[in-house]
Amino acid sequence: MKRIPLRVLPDPNDPSQVIEYHKVIEQVLRVPLDRQGGATIDEMRRAIHVLDALDEADDVLQLEDADWSFLKQKIDAMPWAMVDRRIVRFHDDVFSATEQLPDSQNGHVGVTDYLTDGTRAR
Repeated sequence: MKRIPLRVLPDPNDPSQVIEYHKVIEQVLRVPLDRQGGATIDEMRRAIHVLDALDEADDVLQLEDADWSFLKQKIDAMPWAMVDRRIVRFHDDVFSATEQLPDSQNGHVGVTDYLTDGTRAR
């Protein structure tokens, strides 16, 4: 079982612009691995299984190892539309997921990051 924090990361230059892991995972799962040939039924089933887990998640996505491996495969195949440190952090958070949650940026165990004024980014 892997646990992925569903972070909300604000843009350092514009805190109103956020990257929400929940939404990024949804988008990653909806893009076929073979963008020209489309998704197979097996790929659809596997993606729907992870989407179902995402729908049940609050602040933490819990995935069985096979689902986690599938999500990593989809992330690796995703053509990102921009260069952004927050996307790299998303990648690293998913790929380094364990049964334990990592510390958040503010030094506390948790899944929500905070804006510089101390308010929650989510």
